[in-house]
Amino acid sequence: MSIKDLFISPRFNILLITAYVAIGLLVSPLIPGINWLQPGDFSEAEVIYYHGIMLQLTVLGIIIAAYITKFPKKLQLIFNVSNIPLMILNILGIGFSYPAWAISINNAIQGLRDVWILLLAIALLIGLIIFPFLNVNTKNIFKNMWSAYSLLVVATASSLIAGIMGLTAAWGEYLNFLGAPGFFMRLINDWGGASTFLSNVVTSHSHEMLPALGAAIVAVFGISLNYNSYKGISKRIIDVGMIVAIFGVISMTTIYIISSYGKYVIPTIGSFGPQGVNGIAFDDSQTGIIGWGALIIAVGLIGSGVLSSMVSTKRYLSILEISTWLATIFVLIGVGYPIELNEAFFGFGVNGTPPTGGPGFIYDDLFMRGIWYLHFS
Repeated sequence: MSIKDLFISPRFNILLITAYVAIGLLVSPLIPGINWLQPGDFSEAEVIYYHGIMLQLTVLGIIIAAYITKFPKKLQLIFNVSNIPLMILNILGIGFSYPAWAISINNAIQGLRDVWILLLAIALLIGLIIFPFLNVNTKNIFKNMWSAYSLLVVATASSLIAGIMGLTAAWGEYLNFLGAPGFFMRLINDWGGASTFLSNVVTSHSHEMLPALGAAIVAVFGISLNYNSYKGISKRIIDVGMIVAIFGVISMTTIYIISSYGKYVIPTIGSFGPQGVNGIAFDDSQTGIIGWGALIIAVGLIGSGVLSSMVSTKRYLSILEISTWLATIFVLIGVGYPIELNEAFFGFGVNGTPPTGGPGFIYDDLFMRGIWYLHFS
């Protein structure tokens, strides 16, 4: 295999990104301003470094999704050729984020990277929608595993919307909405002003992106195992889990759109305690539905007995993947929900007294940081 063939190979790029992420995490404690175990909000350095890792993982997801759904080779080529340039931009974005004189250069680098990945995601979404009608290989995957394929489509769309929210936030924070048309600025003022709008968009971006990517991973994993061939009730259980996850993604996405680009205030379910601070936030109840869907899918996969028939390496990797789902669900629901039901103590991660804080704020801070790190797995 020539060097050219190597660089356009999906398997090579998958391995390259895996190595990039692993090395990036291993060396991160040596990078100035990076302290993953320190409670509290991310520093500017940590935000940039985190995106430098997570956005490359997004590229990994795009490459794998196109490969597993058998996109035409030419389109897969575009995704694979983009990998190394985007990796370079990520590294440059981290490096140029430190010197004060490089602020404009860094903004240009990260802006180019973000738009590039956004265009790749748009191409992936369009392909997922049209290729079941144009490509016989993709059509067969959709026909045989329609629920997983549909979950991949809606999860990709949700991730794309979350990415647009992130770009909107960067546009406002770093460029002060440079070039925005008058009607858009009037809408922002109507939605509560620039500060409120940016806060809502950033929150929606971070809360939507990770569950959407997680749902896409579940869908791709199901397709890769060709669960359509499973016998008995296992396939039906997996289909039910995929449908539950689809509902969760659509509901979650709708909530974050109308709460970012509008006046919708996300309510709390079953509020109680001092001024009603305790209770499950409605958006978290919907992201939790995605987790329940993944749990049902895991039950179907384990119950099918397919894991025992795999070669040892694939079996161990599949068990690790499912274990990661279960761990994520446990943390989000088993730890996250009890925290929300006791915000009078945890204080939304803010030091103070209810309803604006709580004595156990540091534990909420640690939980939030742990959630972001868990998604590296």
